[in-house]
Amino acid sequence: MNAMSEFDPKTYTEDSRATWNEAAPRYDKLSAALFGPIADEFAVFAELRKGWRVLEVACGPGIATRAAARRVGEKGSVLATDFAPEMLAAAAAWPAEKRAAPIERRVMDAQKLDLPDASFDAVICQLGLMLFAKPHDALAEMRRVAKPGAPVACLVQGRRSAMQFTALVMDAMVARAPHLRAPQGAPTLYAFGPDKILEEAFMKAGLTEIVAKRQNGIFRFKTPEEYWATMTEGAGRTGAMLRSLAPEVQAKVKADVLRRAAKRRVGGFVEIPYEFTMARGFAPSRR
Repeated sequence: MNAMSEFDPKTYTEDSRATWNEAAPRYDKLSAALFGPIADEFAVFAELRKGWRVLEVACGPGIATRAAARRVGEKGSVLATDFAPEMLAAAAAWPAEKRAAPIERRVMDAQKLDLPDASFDAVICQLGLMLFAKPHDALAEMRRVAKPGAPVACLVQGRRSAMQFTALVMDAMVARAPHLRAPQGAPTLYAFGPDKILEEAFMKAGLTEIVAKRQNGIFRFKTPEEYWATMTEGAGRTGAMLRSLAPEVQAKVKADVLRRAAKRRVGGFVEIPYEFTMARGFAPSRR
């Protein structure tokens, strides 16, 4: 996945769809192993309530979908959307949970939702906003389909310096292959991580009563090699970028990452810090 001299949102979206379709089975495994507790906390932060109709955009393999379904219960419902059909297929392979809301799944681009205005009690997006070609369009669409007074909540990757879970690999790749730097205007993993940036995007979308929260912690791996395999085999965008490099460059990147990860060994584990940022706002009561 080489950087383009000029950013083309349409081409980027098409390439992203292909990348995530190809990565879906592997990302499903990574998501289930690491992101379950994060999704549960996000569902609480989003203030989802029993009996609500919830929309999730960019649902991926459904880790946040299932957390939302548990939160709203049997009398609620969840519509999970993603632009990558293979992600929805991976999500659908999970068995239904007892006392959880029924889940419907549809192929849909978050930047142009084929849904009526003011039709959901809540709208959520976990780890999608920072990947959209036009994130502000996506936020505007989330606000549009939320009922007056309904919460809209997003979870994104945090500050690059704190989100070492992805930055350790991304920084090593860019150091060895500077052409992988995103062109001006292109989305980046950490675009909404700095202070106030996510809140400002929510304000621009017309949301009100905005609150934000950082979620910090540690992912533990048995060895540096396990961390490397998790990031390069399970992650969609990161893996695609790595595979675009010549084999000898890939080998150098791997050596760099393993060396840096080894320095983070604490006791019997390699501890890699993570940071996510969550924001919640409400659709205006009057439109």
